[in-house]
Amino acid sequence: FGRDLLLSRQPEIAFFLDGAAPFRAETARGYVQGTLQAYMEQSARQTPGGLQQVSPVRIEPRFRYNQEFRSVFSIVPGSIMLILAFIPSMLAALSVVREREIGSISNLYCSPATVGEFLVGKQLPYVAISFMSFLVLVALAIVQFGVGIKGSAPALLLAGLLYVFAMTGLGLFVSSFVKTQVAALIGTAVLCSVPALQFSGFLYPAATLEGAAYFVGHGFPALWFQNVGLGAFTKGRGVDAFFAEFGVLFAFGVGFLLAARLILHKQEV
Repeated sequence: FGRDLLLSRQPEIAFFLDGAAPFRAETARGYVQGTLQAYMEQSARQTPGGLQQVSPVRIEPRFRYNQEFRSVFSIVPGSIMLILAFIPSMLAALSVVREREIGSISNLYCSPATVGEFLVGKQLPYVAISFMSFLVLVALAIVQFGVGIKGSAPALLLAGLLYVFAMTGLGLFVSSFVKTQVAALIGTAVLCSVPALQFSGFLYPAATLEGAAYFVGHGFPALWFQNVGLGAFTKGRGVDAFFAEFGVLFAFGVGFLLAARLILHKQEV
């Protein structure tokens, strides 16, 4: 760049903006344009007769992943993440606490089924229903909004299955220590709202999270599924790019189930 500038060869410089996050990319584009304009004005003032001789700068922004720079390619995957963060967890949160409210949970203590088998039996129907809802949401994204899957469809489906597994596990965990259905709904909504909205990469890129926000975001399943959703819908990534996300989502689901089992086992004892 410096050599071409000194030889008056009209040097070029490139800035690559992540179009998968349109709001942040728009801000970055404004900074880039302002910086270049300030640089050209400063260079013109330092050159004798520069203000009269300097040629205009032509800026042509280019965006990675989202060439058309349409916000729908960011909002639709994030909306799927938000819907699956609230609905499956709330449905599962009502399962155990409903048994406690009507008194039928005493059947668990008298039955030969273990606490783990009881929880899995409660969770599987909600996993199936939530995964079917996920398929409907993906179909709506493709047909209604025109947001096609540019990356790996199997990766997106596997991530969706693991995500609903993790979120229904979270619902069971909440349901295991509250006493009423109202408390289960409120507790689940509070636990899901802030991490899913603020720290999942939906409003702000996950790479910008720092301090406590970093641990809150990475300590909740929504961020990991959002990475897969954007990668599959917008960035065109394959299965091999999401091995870490698959493992973390599965670990979340198993961890929530084990925590719920431990709490119910202590109550049974």
